[in-house]
Amino acid sequence: MTRVVSIGLLALAACSSKPAQDSPFAGTWVMNVEGRPLMAVTLEHDSGRIRGTLTHPRTITSSGRSFSGLSQDAETETLSAGPPVDGTLRLVATKPGNTKDTMEFEFSVDAAGAGRLKPAGAPIEAWTFVRYTGSDEPKVWNGWDPKRSYLIDEPYVAPNAAMADIYRADQAVRQSMESFTANTAQIEKDDASRREQVRALLEKGELRAGEDFRLAAMVFQHGVGPRDYLFAHALALVALAKGDRSASWIASASLDRYLHSIDRQQIFGTAFNAGGSEQGSFDRDLISDAIRRELGVPALAEQRQVIQQLLRK
Repeated sequence: MTRVVSIGLLALAACSSKPAQDSPFAGTWVMNVEGRPLMAVTLEHDSGRIRGTLTHPRTITSSGRSFSGLSQDAETETLSAGPPVDGTLRLVATKPGNTKDTMEFEFSVDAAGAGRLKPAGAPIEAWTFVRYTGSDEPKVWNGWDPKRSYLIDEPYVAPNAAMADIYRADQAVRQSMESFTANTAQIEKDDASRREQVRALLEKGELRAGEDFRLAAMVFQHGVGPRDYLFAHALALVALAKGDRSASWIASASLDRYLHSIDRQQIFGTAFNAGGSEQGSFDRDLISDAIRRELGVPALAEQRQVIQQLLRK
């Protein structure tokens, strides 16, 4: 009896959740990369379910923020889904000619009316699709270069003003070595307070721009132990992922400082002792000057010149 009731309740729930014909999901959706249509989704209602198609380059590789290995020929997979759950469709994509080759996607429509698609369970930001209003059928572009990587355009996000203020305060107390040395205890206390302020902004989701994460990394670079330095490195990587290429230096420097803090050799040469005249334990052979240049780190010869200048002071 319990079994029958459970099945009945599930069936009732499914019927009551049937999407209305004016559901926001129905229609054609297109994702553009560099102004070219990369993927197209069509969705329609069919006997209480949602069915449709997903068209994309036949071969495609994605890291979430970029696409590579794009073939110039496209393929179309069939899509099917039950009623939405918490505003999200669970789409099952089936390869043409092979019903066993399937992949699941999550599709939703945000408050601004944009479609949001991503592989189910993938730890990436959903890709943005816009509703297609043309009278003809949208075509996936066939001019992709398979040797290129194509970055997804990041919408502009204004940097957080509070984060900028925290960073300015962090830098202000480091303009003079004499002043810094004379006020070390108070500066360390203030540094700890600034790190807590940054954590609060992170927990509230108020750091969104690449610049926000780069400045946050600089603040944690002035922490007091391995965890702070490793966290600074993670923040710098987020900044890089968001397109702030100037974060490459702090990504390198925070890793060097972390390595020093756990009694390992630094690898880039960005960490100096308190007097600024020596680099301590340093594996100079692991990283080439070519890689240092890519990351905005001075070459070994330039580092030696800096040290000589400091020693002459």
